[in-house]
Amino acid sequence: METNRFIGLLMIISGATLWGISGPMIQWLFQNSDLTPSNFLTVRLLLAGIITLSLLFLTNKNIFGIWKHPRHWIQLIIFGVLGMLGAQYAFIETIHVSNAVTAVLFQFLGPILITIYVAMQTKKLPTVMQILAVIAALSGTFFLITNGSIENVVLSKKAIILGLLTTLGFTFFTLHPVSLIKEWGTSVIIGWGMLIGGIALIIYNQEFSIVHLSQSLTVNTLSIMLLVIISGTISFILYIGSLKYLSATETSLLSSIEPLVTAIVSILWLNESFGAYQLLGGLFIIAAVTFLSIPNKSKEKNITTKVMP
Repeated sequence: METNRFIGLLMIISGATLWGISGPMIQWLFQNSDLTPSNFLTVRLLLAGIITLSLLFLTNKNIFGIWKHPRHWIQLIIFGVLGMLGAQYAFIETIHVSNAVTAVLFQFLGPILITIYVAMQTKKLPTVMQILAVIAALSGTFFLITNGSIENVVLSKKAIILGLLTTLGFTFFTLHPVSLIKEWGTSVIIGWGMLIGGIALIIYNQEFSIVHLSQSLTVNTLSIMLLVIISGTISFILYIGSLKYLSATETSLLSSIEPLVTAIVSILWLNESFGAYQLLGGLFIIAAVTFLSIPNKSKEKNITTKVMP
């Protein structure tokens, strides 16, 4: 059991790191090209979905079996549109209208919603470690983003709305596919989720054009876009896969290292400033990871089963 927990911790921390790196790369793309969020996400979801499913097919995985079960493929379509596409679209639009760190801030309001949901489902209050982890993660994120002053967060109305949609999207993304993953596996669900999300977006984004896309990219921006697609795909697989070994609450809270990674990469690459309170915020986030990494004696491991939709 402890080995499974270690695997889950390793998966979520690795996935969170990759996702934290991808935010600044996406921000750089928007700053250095005419690429639109919709066009970028269309390519990202379609390409990542096709690659993932193709690799699974070549390794003799049953990628089509889920379509023989109406209840499961209906859940899958909902996940692809509302979970995969919804979470990523809101997140990337938030980066576009503000910045990568702000988008991550809104993403990490998700643990509060997840913790409340799990507490309601199990009819139990959060454990002491969960409460400490939530407080430390939110405090750390606040200091990391604002440098100790709420006045430093200057967001437009559009950014706030998109940010809140990001929060809801990643909450749904964490909770909805748990039962599907247990039945069909992480990679199959993620692969189909990406492909379904990409198809839904290309139907909505009728202005999408490969010709226009190629004209808006250079060798450098194309290279960064491919890196974002690869790292993002691996990140999603690790994130969702960790739900096999950790509860939804643990997975969500442990991924709170993402803002720290995003901030560090933004400083080193995008030349953003980093104040004393932001350093304090980084320590708070590390503390949150430490709190949640301590095994508790409660039956927290059963939460992933109880939150099945």
